[in-house]
Amino acid sequence: MTDQPRKTLSIKPKALPSTEQTSKPDQATKTVSRGNKRIIKREQVQPYALAKPKAKAPPKKPNKPRKPVPKKPLIAPSDVRVDNLNAALNAFAVWRERQPLARGIERQIFQLIADQHLSASKRVVQKLLFKHTHQRDYLLKVGQGGQRFNLDGSTDGMILPEERELAGRWLAT
Repeated sequence: MTDQPRKTLSIKPKALPSTEQTSKPDQATKTVSRGNKRIIKREQVQPYALAKPKAKAPPKKPNKPRKPVPKKPLIAPSDVRVDNLNAALNAFAVWRERQPLARGIERQIFQLIADQHLSASKRVVQKLLFKHTHQRDYLLKVGQGGQRFNLDGSTDGMILPEERELAGRWLAT
């Protein structure tokens, strides 16, 4: 920074002498100049110079609330794969009739995925199995007890009493 003072610009208004607009010595018709201010009374201004009041605009119609544009439902790719895998598994009567599935049924499902060249991950299979095994019809059949089944319809073990009890708790909720 430099030590030189800055040049400033100052604007000074011209001093206006007090004048009388009319010959009347009335206080309302005088233009008074006090220092830098000039005061003009309303009576001194000619009528055509006054601002005209604006015409009132017609009242606006209230805006109708717009209906929101219906959004396309977003479907996750995993949900699409779940639906495709469910459609492929519906070819098996055990799956369609919601019979109790054998333990380790995931291996058989992954074998089906490989055979039919389906696109499904471990999460997709888990999501589908959770959805399938928590339906009311499936839980009722597990609650009744009996045999567990593979996808081909062959039996594979019995339903344990603890599993029947758990199915009853799921049905109660």
